[in-house]
Amino acid sequence: MSRQAWREFLCSPERASRHLSNIGRNVIGGVGDAIDLAELRSFLERLNKTNDIRLLGTSVDLISGEYLHFLENTLPGLLDSLSNEMLAQEQVVGPGLRGNPLWDRTISQRISGQLRPAHFVSRTAHRSFDLPENRAIAWLVANLGEAVSVVEKRTGTIAMHASLERIRAACVLAERHHWFGDIQAPTVLTSEMTRAVKRHRQIGYRLAAKLIERRRELSARPGDAWWYAILALLAVNWLEPINDDDLFELFVLALTIEIISVDLAFGDPIEFGLVAAHRGHIALFQKDGVSIRVFFDQSPTSAIGAPDEYTGVVRDHFGVTGNARRPDILVVADNGTSQQTAFLEVKRSTDGRYISDSIYKCFGYLFDYRALVTEGSLSGLLVVPEGITPAAAHSASKELQLVSGNDRNSFRNALEAAVLATE
Repeated sequence: MSRQAWREFLCSPERASRHLSNIGRNVIGGVGDAIDLAELRSFLERLNKTNDIRLLGTSVDLISGEYLHFLENTLPGLLDSLSNEMLAQEQVVGPGLRGNPLWDRTISQRISGQLRPAHFVSRTAHRSFDLPENRAIAWLVANLGEAVSVVEKRTGTIAMHASLERIRAACVLAERHHWFGDIQAPTVLTSEMTRAVKRHRQIGYRLAAKLIERRRELSARPGDAWWYAILALLAVNWLEPINDDDLFELFVLALTIEIISVDLAFGDPIEFGLVAAHRGHIALFQKDGVSIRVFFDQSPTSAIGAPDEYTGVVRDHFGVTGNARRPDILVVADNGTSQQTAFLEVKRSTDGRYISDSIYKCFGYLFDYRALVTEGSLSGLLVVPEGITPAAAHSASKELQLVSGNDRNSFRNALEAAVLATE
Protein backbone atom coordinates (compact mmCIF):
# COMPACT_ATOMS: atom_id res chain seq x y z
CA MET A 1 0.00 0.00 0.00
CA SER A 2 1.13 3.56 -0.68
CA ARG A 3 0.61 6.98 0.82
CA GLN A 4 -1.98 7.70 -1.84
CA ALA A 5 -4.00 4.62 -0.86
CA TRP A 6 -3.97 5.57 2.83
CA ARG A 7 -4.88 9.14 1.99
CA GLU A 8 -7.78 8.06 -0.23
CA PHE A 9 -9.11 5.84 2.55
CA LEU A 10 -8.96 8.67 5.09
CA CYS A 11 -10.37 11.28 2.70
CA SER A 12 -13.38 9.33 1.54
CA PRO A 13 -16.67 11.26 2.03
CA GLU A 14 -18.08 8.79 4.58
CA ARG A 15 -15.18 9.11 7.05
CA ALA A 16 -14.59 11.95 9.50
CA SER A 17 -11.93 9.92 11.32
CA ARG A 18 -9.19 11.75 9.44
CA HIS A 19 -9.72 14.48 12.06
CA LEU A 20 -8.23 12.16 14.69
CA SER A 21 -4.78 13.17 13.49
CA ASN A 22 -2.24 14.38 16.02
CA ILE A 23 -2.54 18.14 16.57
CA GLY A 24 1.17 18.80 16.64
CA ARG A 25 4.24 19.75 14.68
CA ASN A 26 4.24 16.92 12.14
CA VAL A 27 1.16 17.86 10.13
CA ILE A 28 0.34 20.16 7.25
CA GLY A 29 -2.86 21.81 6.16
CA GLY A 30 -4.37 19.22 3.85
CA VAL A 31 -7.36 19.35 1.55
CA GLY A 32 -9.38 16.25 0.72
CA ASP A 33 -12.72 15.17 -0.63
CA ALA A 34 -15.60 16.80 1.21
CA ILE A 35 -16.94 14.72 4.10
CA ASP A 36 -20.65 14.05 4.03
CA LEU A 37 -22.08 16.80 6.24
CA ALA A 38 -24.33 14.42 8.17
CA GLU A 39 -21.31 12.22 8.94
CA LEU A 40 -19.21 15.22 9.94
CA ARG A 41 -21.93 16.65 12.16
CA SER A 42 -22.39 13.26 13.83
CA PHE A 43 -18.63 13.02 14.45
CA LEU A 44 -18.47 16.49 15.98
CA GLU A 45 -21.49 15.88 18.19
CA ARG A 46 -19.76 12.80 19.62
CA LEU A 47 -16.60 14.65 20.58
CA ASN A 48 -16.31 14.79 24.34
CA LYS A 49 -16.67 18.56 24.72
CA THR A 50 -17.60 21.67 22.77
CA ASN A 51 -14.07 22.87 23.53
CA ASP A 52 -12.74 19.90 21.53
CA ILE A 53 -14.74 21.03 18.51
CA ARG A 54 -13.37 24.55 18.90
CA LEU A 55 -9.82 23.23 19.35
CA LEU A 56 -10.08 21.11 16.21
CA GLY A 57 -11.58 23.94 14.17
CA THR A 58 -9.02 26.46 15.42
CA SER A 59 -6.08 24.14 14.75
CA VAL A 60 -7.22 23.29 11.23
CA ASP A 61 -8.02 26.94 10.53
CA LEU A 62 -4.71 28.35 11.76
CA ILE A 63 -2.59 25.75 10.01
CA SER A 64 -4.64 25.55 6.81
CA GLY A 65 -5.54 29.23 6.52
CA GLU A 66 -3.82 32.24 5.03
CA TYR A 67 -3.04 33.93 8.33
CA LEU A 68 0.71 33.29 8.37
CA HIS A 69 1.16 34.63 4.84
CA PHE A 70 -0.81 37.75 5.75
CA LEU A 71 1.10 38.33 9.00
CA GLU A 72 4.54 37.87 7.49
CA ASN A 73 4.07 39.37 4.03
CA THR A 74 1.18 41.85 4.07
CA LEU A 75 0.92 43.17 7.61
CA PRO A 76 4.43 44.73 7.92
CA GLY A 77 3.81 47.00 4.94
CA LEU A 78 0.31 47.75 6.14
CA LEU A 79 1.59 48.86 9.55
CA ASP A 80 4.07 51.24 7.94
CA SER A 81 1.24 52.93 6.04
CA LEU A 82 -1.58 52.78 8.60
CA SER A 83 -4.53 55.03 8.01
CA ASN A 84 -4.45 58.06 10.25
CA GLU A 85 -6.00 61.45 10.73
CA MET A 86 -4.74 64.76 12.05
CA LEU A 87 -6.50 65.96 15.17
CA ALA A 88 -6.23 69.33 16.87
CA GLN A 89 -5.09 68.99 20.44
CA GLU A 90 -4.79 71.69 23.07
CA GLN A 91 -1.62 71.33 25.10
CA VAL A 92 1.05 73.26 26.96
CA VAL A 93 4.22 73.73 24.90
CA GLY A 94 7.58 75.31 25.53
CA PRO A 95 10.13 76.52 26.00
CA GLY A 96 9.64 77.62 22.40
CA LEU A 97 6.44 78.22 20.58
CA ARG A 98 4.84 75.72 18.25
CA GLY A 99 1.38 75.21 16.86
CA ASN A 100 -1.28 77.91 17.09
CA PRO A 101 -0.96 79.74 20.42
CA LEU A 102 -4.13 80.46 22.37
CA TRP A 103 -3.12 83.84 23.83
CA ASP A 104 -6.13 84.40 26.02
CA ARG A 105 -5.65 81.02 27.71
CA THR A 106 -1.92 81.55 27.94
CA ILE A 107 -2.19 85.01 29.59
CA SER A 108 -4.91 83.97 32.06
CA GLN A 109 -2.97 80.91 33.19
CA ARG A 110 0.24 82.92 33.57
CA ILE A 111 -1.55 85.50 35.70
CA SER A 112 -3.04 82.75 37.89
CA GLY A 113 0.37 81.12 38.25
CA GLN A 114 -0.64 77.91 36.51
CA LEU A 115 1.78 78.49 33.63
CA ARG A 116 5.44 79.45 33.59
CA PRO A 117 6.52 82.48 31.51
CA ALA A 118 8.37 80.31 28.97
CA HIS A 119 5.37 78.09 28.29
CA PHE A 120 2.31 78.58 26.09
CA VAL A 121 -1.16 77.08 25.69
CA SER A 122 -1.27 76.07 22.04
CA ARG A 123 -3.41 74.11 19.62
CA THR A 124 -1.19 71.49 17.94
CA ALA A 125 -1.78 68.90 15.26
CA HIS A 126 -1.77 65.32 16.50
CA ARG A 127 -1.60 62.21 14.28
CA SER A 128 -4.14 59.64 15.42
CA PHE A 129 -4.23 55.99 14.34
CA ASP A 130 -7.26 55.12 16.47
CA LEU A 131 -9.54 54.54 13.51
CA PRO A 132 -12.19 51.81 13.02
CA GLU A 133 -10.19 50.00 10.30
CA ASN A 134 -7.08 49.92 12.50
CA ARG A 135 -9.04 48.68 15.50
CA ALA A 136 -10.29 45.83 13.29
CA ILE A 137 -6.68 44.90 12.43
CA ALA A 138 -5.81 45.07 16.13
CA TRP A 139 -8.70 42.69 16.86
CA LEU A 140 -7.42 40.21 14.27
CA VAL A 141 -3.86 40.25 15.63
CA ALA A 142 -5.06 39.84 19.23
CA ASN A 143 -7.48 37.08 18.23
CA LEU A 144 -4.79 35.10 16.41
CA GLY A 145 -2.35 35.43 19.29
CA GLU A 146 -4.97 34.24 21.77
CA ALA A 147 -5.99 31.34 19.51
CA VAL A 148 -2.39 30.11 19.33
CA SER A 149 -2.13 30.27 23.13
CA VAL A 150 -5.32 28.20 23.50
CA VAL A 151 -4.04 25.52 21.11
CA GLU A 152 -0.69 25.42 22.94
CA LYS A 153 -2.41 25.01 26.30
CA ARG A 154 -4.73 22.26 25.09
CA THR A 155 -2.07 20.26 23.24
CA GLY A 156 0.21 20.28 26.28
CA THR A 157 3.40 18.32 25.73
CA ILE A 158 2.77 17.86 22.02
CA ALA A 159 5.29 19.94 20.08
CA MET A 160 3.43 22.97 18.77
CA HIS A 161 3.21 23.35 15.01
CA ALA A 162 5.89 25.57 13.49
CA SER A 163 3.26 27.70 11.72
CA LEU A 164 1.60 28.46 15.04
CA GLU A 165 4.90 29.53 16.56
CA ARG A 166 5.49 31.84 13.61
CA ILE A 167 1.96 33.26 13.87
CA ARG A 168 2.55 34.11 17.53
CA ALA A 169 5.93 35.69 16.78
CA ALA A 170 4.42 37.81 14.01
CA CYS A 171 1.62 38.97 16.32
CA VAL A 172 4.10 39.99 19.03
CA LEU A 173 6.19 41.87 16.45
CA ALA A 174 3.12 43.71 15.16
CA GLU A 175 2.11 44.79 18.67
CA ARG A 176 5.55 46.36 19.11
CA HIS A 177 5.18 48.55 16.03
CA HIS A 178 5.64 52.23 16.94
CA TRP A 179 2.26 53.20 15.47
CA PHE A 180 0.23 50.03 15.88
CA GLY A 181 1.23 49.37 19.48
CA ASP A 182 -0.85 52.28 20.80
CA ILE A 183 -4.10 50.96 19.32
CA GLN A 184 -6.21 49.17 21.91
CA ALA A 185 -7.53 45.87 20.57
CA PRO A 186 -11.33 45.85 20.97
CA THR A 187 -13.01 42.94 22.68
CA VAL A 188 -15.93 43.10 20.26
CA LEU A 189 -15.96 43.90 16.57
CA THR A 190 -18.48 46.53 15.58
CA SER A 191 -20.21 46.94 12.23
CA GLU A 192 -18.35 50.22 11.83
CA MET A 193 -14.99 48.42 12.08
CA THR A 194 -15.88 45.63 9.66
CA ARG A 195 -17.38 48.08 7.19
CA ALA A 196 -14.33 50.34 7.32
CA VAL A 197 -11.85 47.51 6.75
CA LYS A 198 -13.88 45.99 3.90
CA ARG A 199 -14.22 49.27 2.01
CA HIS A 200 -10.69 50.54 2.50
CA ARG A 201 -8.80 51.58 -0.59
CA GLN A 202 -5.63 49.71 0.45
CA ILE A 203 -5.69 46.06 -0.59
CA GLY A 204 -4.00 45.02 2.66
CA TYR A 205 -7.05 46.10 4.65
CA ARG A 206 -9.38 44.25 2.28
CA LEU A 207 -7.30 41.08 2.58
CA ALA A 208 -7.48 41.41 6.35
CA ALA A 209 -11.26 41.80 6.13
CA LYS A 210 -11.65 38.25 4.76
CA LEU A 211 -9.53 36.81 7.57
CA ILE A 212 -11.35 38.87 10.18
CA GLU A 213 -14.70 37.53 9.01
CA ARG A 214 -13.44 33.96 9.17
CA ARG A 215 -12.00 34.35 12.66
CA ARG A 216 -15.12 36.15 13.86
CA GLU A 217 -17.31 33.24 12.79
CA LEU A 218 -15.07 30.59 14.35
CA SER A 219 -14.62 32.58 17.58
CA ALA A 220 -18.33 33.12 18.15
CA ARG A 221 -20.41 31.24 20.69
CA PRO A 222 -21.89 27.95 19.47
CA GLY A 223 -24.96 28.55 17.35
CA ASP A 224 -26.22 28.02 13.82
CA ALA A 225 -23.67 30.39 12.26
CA TRP A 226 -20.83 28.85 14.28
CA TRP A 227 -21.87 25.33 13.29
CA TYR A 228 -22.00 26.32 9.63
CA ALA A 229 -18.53 27.86 9.80
CA ILE A 230 -17.09 24.76 11.53
CA LEU A 231 -18.74 22.35 9.10
CA ALA A 232 -17.64 24.36 6.06
CA LEU A 233 -14.05 24.44 7.36
CA LEU A 234 -13.72 20.79 8.41
CA ALA A 235 -15.63 19.25 5.52
CA VAL A 236 -12.65 19.71 3.21
CA ASN A 237 -9.64 20.76 5.32
CA TRP A 238 -7.79 18.43 7.67
CA LEU A 239 -4.44 18.05 9.43
CA GLU A 240 -2.51 15.71 7.18
CA PRO A 241 0.55 13.97 8.68
CA ILE A 242 3.75 15.01 6.96
CA ASN A 243 5.65 11.73 6.99
CA ASP A 244 4.39 8.40 5.78
CA ASP A 245 4.93 6.67 9.14
CA ASP A 246 2.44 9.00 10.85
CA LEU A 247 -0.02 8.75 7.97
CA PHE A 248 0.05 4.94 8.12
CA GLU A 249 -0.58 5.10 11.90
CA LEU A 250 -3.61 7.33 11.31
CA PHE A 251 -4.82 4.96 8.59
CA VAL A 252 -4.57 1.97 10.94
CA LEU A 253 -6.34 3.91 13.70
CA ALA A 254 -9.21 4.81 11.35
CA LEU A 255 -9.33 1.24 10.05
CA THR A 256 -9.42 -0.16 13.60
CA ILE A 257 -12.36 2.08 14.51
CA GLU A 258 -14.18 1.15 11.31
CA ILE A 259 -13.67 -2.59 11.83
CA ILE A 260 -15.06 -2.39 15.37
CA SER A 261 -17.95 -0.27 14.15
CA VAL A 262 -18.87 -2.14 10.95
CA ASP A 263 -17.23 -5.57 10.84
CA LEU A 264 -17.73 -6.36 14.52
CA ALA A 265 -21.17 -4.68 14.42
CA PHE A 266 -20.70 -2.36 17.39
CA GLY A 267 -22.15 0.55 15.46
CA ASP A 268 -20.90 4.09 15.59
CA PRO A 269 -18.77 5.12 18.59
CA ILE A 270 -20.79 6.90 21.24
CA GLU A 271 -17.82 9.19 21.94
CA PHE A 272 -14.77 10.48 20.12
CA GLY A 273 -11.76 12.24 21.60
CA LEU A 274 -8.95 14.35 20.13
CA VAL A 275 -5.24 13.71 20.40
CA ALA A 276 -4.63 16.46 22.96
CA ALA A 277 -3.14 16.82 26.42
CA HIS A 278 -4.68 14.78 29.24
CA ARG A 279 -6.78 12.89 26.72
CA GLY A 280 -8.71 9.75 27.37
CA HIS A 281 -9.97 7.35 24.74
CA ILE A 282 -10.05 8.30 21.07
CA ALA A 283 -13.23 6.27 20.54
CA LEU A 284 -15.71 4.53 22.82
CA PHE A 285 -18.11 1.77 21.73
CA GLN A 286 -20.85 0.07 23.74
CA LYS A 287 -23.01 -2.91 22.88
CA ASP A 288 -24.78 -5.64 24.87
CA GLY A 289 -22.91 -4.88 28.09
CA VAL A 290 -19.51 -4.74 26.39
CA SER A 291 -17.56 -1.51 26.10
CA ILE A 292 -14.57 -1.06 23.83
CA ARG A 293 -12.18 1.86 24.22
CA VAL A 294 -9.57 2.79 21.65
CA PHE A 295 -6.51 4.78 22.73
CA PHE A 296 -3.87 6.33 20.49
CA ASP A 297 -0.21 6.91 21.39
CA GLN A 298 -0.74 6.31 25.10
CA SER A 299 0.86 3.86 27.47
CA PRO A 300 -1.45 1.37 29.20
CA THR A 301 -0.17 2.91 32.44
CA SER A 302 -1.60 6.36 31.69
CA ALA A 303 -4.60 5.10 29.70
CA ILE A 304 -6.01 2.43 32.02
CA GLY A 305 -3.72 2.48 35.04
CA ALA A 306 -1.97 -0.77 34.15
CA PRO A 307 1.17 -1.56 36.18
CA ASP A 308 4.30 -2.13 34.12
CA GLU A 309 7.62 -3.86 34.76
CA TYR A 310 9.77 -1.30 32.91
CA THR A 311 9.26 1.72 35.13
CA GLY A 312 9.65 -0.48 38.20
CA VAL A 313 13.14 -1.50 37.09
CA VAL A 314 14.04 2.10 36.22
CA ARG A 315 12.73 3.34 39.57
CA ASP A 316 14.82 0.80 41.47
CA HIS A 317 18.13 1.93 40.02
CA PHE A 318 20.19 5.10 39.94
CA GLY A 319 21.78 6.28 36.70
CA VAL A 320 18.90 5.42 34.40
CA THR A 321 15.68 7.25 33.52
CA GLY A 322 12.66 6.39 31.42
CA ASN A 323 8.89 6.58 31.12
CA ALA A 324 6.33 3.84 30.57
CA ARG A 325 6.48 2.44 27.04
CA ARG A 326 3.50 3.07 24.80
CA PRO A 327 2.26 1.13 21.79
CA ASP A 328 0.76 3.04 18.89
CA ILE A 329 -2.84 1.91 19.50
CA LEU A 330 -4.47 0.31 22.52
CA VAL A 331 -7.85 -1.44 22.38
CA VAL A 332 -9.55 -2.40 25.64
CA ALA A 333 -12.76 -4.47 25.78
CA ASP A 334 -14.60 -4.80 29.09
CA ASN A 335 -17.66 -6.99 29.66
CA GLY A 336 -18.04 -6.19 33.34
CA THR A 337 -16.29 -9.31 34.62
CA SER A 338 -13.08 -9.41 32.57
CA GLN A 339 -10.98 -7.13 30.43
CA GLN A 340 -9.37 -8.02 27.12
CA THR A 341 -6.52 -5.72 26.17
CA ALA A 342 -4.80 -5.62 22.80
CA PHE A 343 -1.99 -3.36 21.69
CA LEU A 344 -1.33 -2.55 18.04
CA GLU A 345 2.23 -1.75 17.08
CA VAL A 346 2.20 -0.07 13.66
CA LYS A 347 5.29 -0.25 11.46
CA ARG A 348 5.43 1.15 7.93
CA SER A 349 7.90 -1.36 6.59
CA THR A 350 8.10 -4.42 4.41
CA ASP A 351 11.70 -5.14 5.35
CA GLY A 352 11.84 -8.63 6.86
CA ARG A 353 14.70 -7.84 9.25
CA TYR A 354 13.01 -4.71 10.59
CA ILE A 355 9.72 -6.58 11.03
CA SER A 356 11.48 -9.37 12.92
CA ASP A 357 13.03 -6.80 15.27
CA SER A 358 9.56 -5.32 15.79
CA ILE A 359 8.25 -8.76 16.76
CA TYR A 360 10.78 -8.80 19.57
CA LYS A 361 9.64 -5.33 20.65
CA CYS A 362 6.08 -6.65 20.85
CA PHE A 363 7.26 -9.48 23.09
CA GLY A 364 8.60 -6.73 25.34
CA TYR A 365 5.11 -5.20 25.60
CA LEU A 366 3.62 -8.59 26.44
CA PHE A 367 6.09 -9.06 29.28
CA ASP A 368 6.05 -5.46 30.44
CA TYR A 369 2.26 -5.38 30.90
CA ARG A 370 1.76 -9.03 31.84
CA ALA A 371 -0.18 -7.94 34.95
CA LEU A 372 -3.14 -7.29 32.63
CA VAL A 373 -3.49 -11.04 32.11
CA THR A 374 -4.89 -11.35 35.63
CA GLU A 375 -7.80 -9.11 34.55
CA GLY A 376 -8.59 -11.11 31.43
CA SER A 377 -6.15 -11.29 28.55
CA LEU A 378 -3.36 -9.39 26.86
CA SER A 379 -2.41 -9.81 23.23
CA GLY A 380 -0.76 -7.84 20.48
CA LEU A 381 -1.00 -7.14 16.78
CA LEU A 382 1.96 -6.04 14.69
CA VAL A 383 0.52 -4.16 11.70
CA VAL A 384 2.55 -3.55 8.54
CA PRO A 385 1.36 -2.22 5.18
CA GLU A 386 1.49 -5.47 3.22
CA GLY A 387 3.28 -8.74 2.64
CA ILE A 388 2.10 -10.69 5.70
CA THR A 389 -0.11 -13.73 5.07
CA PRO A 390 -1.30 -16.18 7.77
CA ALA A 391 0.12 -19.68 7.34
CA ALA A 392 -2.21 -22.64 7.00
CA ALA A 393 -1.54 -23.73 10.59
CA HIS A 394 -1.96 -20.18 11.90
CA SER A 395 -3.86 -19.97 15.19
CA ALA A 396 -6.00 -16.90 15.83
CA SER A 397 -5.62 -17.39 19.60
CA LYS A 398 -1.87 -16.68 19.74
CA GLU A 399 -0.74 -13.82 21.97
CA LEU A 400 0.97 -12.03 19.09
CA GLN A 401 -0.24 -11.87 15.52
CA LEU A 402 1.09 -10.18 12.40
CA VAL A 403 -1.33 -8.58 9.96
CA SER A 404 -1.18 -6.50 6.81
CA GLY A 405 -3.04 -3.22 6.61
CA ASN A 406 -4.26 -4.09 3.11
CA ASP A 407 -5.76 -7.41 4.27
CA ARG A 408 -8.92 -6.26 6.00
CA ASN A 409 -10.30 -9.74 6.56
CA SER A 410 -7.18 -10.97 8.39
CA PHE A 411 -7.02 -7.71 10.33
CA ARG A 412 -10.65 -8.13 11.36
CA ASN A 413 -10.15 -11.74 12.48
CA ALA A 414 -7.04 -10.89 14.49
CA LEU A 415 -8.67 -7.92 16.20
CA GLU A 416 -11.79 -9.90 17.07
CA ALA A 417 -9.74 -12.72 18.52
CA ALA A 418 -7.74 -10.24 20.58
CA VAL A 419 -10.57 -8.28 22.19
CA LEU A 420 -13.72 -10.41 21.93
CA ALA A 421 -12.50 -13.99 22.25
CA THR A 422 -14.14 -15.94 25.07
CA GLU A 423 -12.51 -18.64 27.14
